[in-house]
Amino acid sequence: MGKVVFVKSWQPIFAESGLKLFEDFFDYSGGQRIGKNNKREVITFHLGRAEAKKQFFMKRFFNPHLKDMLFTLRNFGRFCSQAACEWKNANILLQNNIDTYKPICYGERINYGLEKKSFFLTEKLPGSCLTNFVADNWSQLTQQRKEKIIVSLAKLIRRVHNARISLPDLYVWHIFITEKPNGEYDFAIIDLHRMKQNVTNKNQQIRNLARLHHSMRDKYFDDKIKQLFIESYAADNWPSDVGSLVAKIKSHSKKISTRRNPKEY
Repeated sequence: MGKVVFVKSWQPIFAESGLKLFEDFFDYSGGQRIGKNNKREVITFHLGRAEAKKQFFMKRFFNPHLKDMLFTLRNFGRFCSQAACEWKNANILLQNNIDTYKPICYGERINYGLEKKSFFLTEKLPGSCLTNFVADNWSQLTQQRKEKIIVSLAKLIRRVHNARISLPDLYVWHIFITEKPNGEYDFAIIDLHRMKQNVTNKNQQIRNLARLHHSMRDKYFDDKIKQLFIESYAADNWPSDVGSLVAKIKSHSKKISTRRNPKEY
């Protein structure tokens, strides 16, 4: 038997559709798979009728790597499932006024203290993935609008680091963007299973920034825009000169690029 933990207001809504127990969710076949590897998959599905219909996303984990289980031990002081890890990390971001997907429930099956399977269920985020937004709109945007977006994004990452949070999977494709009616932009960050708390180490922060820099394809983000991002991130809050920060980020980004190519978008 597995367990399921809900945000309470959601439990009766899913029960009406026959989704109550761990097996109901983990074996649910009514969705569309949108991503899969040998340790996890993501599906999307809709529930409700007509105008009340809502879209949900569920990430399923199975037989996690030992390194991922050990990571939860280091981060939380005890073993927990990959789904519980994402649940905890999403709530930590929200408590720090950093937007991410809104948790609905998670479930896990634990054998002898170790995870066998788990799932994490969220609402659909508003807006669109930043890669899609950039691919569809970047060439039509004015330079002023591009700079506004990149400065807003830099300030978000600064707030993340000021909250002593590290995001080792900080890539363009793990960021969602929403344009508000007043012309400002909101961002949300996803894929949190490797997120770390209580991190003040500047080298870890630089590695976060380097991964994002690596994922900012030259096709869309020229050197001027990337420089603006780093300068806006540093502002008056970085202990050393910005030139040194730029050099370190570029160095780490180059190392990442020798091992992998940034995703197409």
